[in-house]
Amino acid sequence: MEGGEDVGGAQLKGDSAAISVSGLVRGYGKTRVLEGLNMRVDSGSIYGLLGPSGCGKTTLLKVLLGRLVPADGSLAVLGSPPGSRGSRVPGGAVGYSPQELALYEDLSIRETFLFHGRLHGMDGEKIRARESWLIEFLDLPEPTRQVGEMSGGQKRRVSLAVALLHEPELLLLDEPTVGVDPELRARVWDHLQSIASEGVTIIITTHYIDEAGKADRVGMMRNGVLLAEDSPKAVMESQSASSLEEAFLALCRRDSTAVAV
Repeated sequence: MEGGEDVGGAQLKGDSAAISVSGLVRGYGKTRVLEGLNMRVDSGSIYGLLGPSGCGKTTLLKVLLGRLVPADGSLAVLGSPPGSRGSRVPGGAVGYSPQELALYEDLSIRETFLFHGRLHGMDGEKIRARESWLIEFLDLPEPTRQVGEMSGGQKRRVSLAVALLHEPELLLLDEPTVGVDPELRARVWDHLQSIASEGVTIIITTHYIDEAGKADRVGMMRNGVLLAEDSPKAVMESQSASSLEEAFLALCRRDSTAVAV
C-alpha cells in the first residue's frame, strides 16, 4: 500500500474517528471470516466488541493492527490504512494484548518489560517506573519471576501489562479480563475509563456482556458482520431489551430470520 492508497477500496478522508472501517472483507483461503464489515470508533472512547467465538473478532483486530491485509474494503486507523507509507500502525502508537499469549517464557517479568520498553524507545528509568506501577496495579508476582513459571492467569496479566507499558494512543485488547477476579477486573475497567478520558482509544473484546455495558459504544458481531453498533443504552432501547444480552439474542434471532428468508 502506497501513500494515500487503500487495499480494495477508496481511502477514508476527512474522518475524525480513530478507526473507520467500510465494507471490510477478510478470510483464510476459501473461508470468509469478515463479510463487508462497517465500523467506527471515536477517538478517546472505549469500544466493546461482543460476539461468540469464531465470529471474527480476533481477525478484525489483526486487520486493524496491520498483521492481516484485507481482501476488500477500506479502513483507516489513526488517520491512515495500517502498513501504508507514514502510518503509525503497526508501531509504538498501538498496544496489543492478544487472546493467544505471545510471551518469551524464558524471560523474567522485568526482562519482558525491558525488552518491549526498549522496542518502543523507552529509557531505563521510565521502564522501571512503569514496571513498579504495573506490578502493583495488575497484582503480578515479583519482577524476577520467570514467565514460564507463572500460571495462565498471571501470564495473561503480563500480556496486558506489555500492552499498557508504553502508554500508547490506541489499545487493542482481545479478551484481557478472562480468568481475572472481579475486583481486578473492576480496577482494570476503572483505569481504561480514566485513560480514555485523557484521549486514549480502546477496543476491547469480551465474553462478559455485563462489563461491555461500561463501554462508550458496543459492536455486536455475528458471522463476520456487526448486527448493531451504538451506545449500550441505545442498542438495548432499539431492541426493547433490559440488558445487552437480551438485545444481542434479539438481534441474532432477527439476523437468522433474515438469512432464512
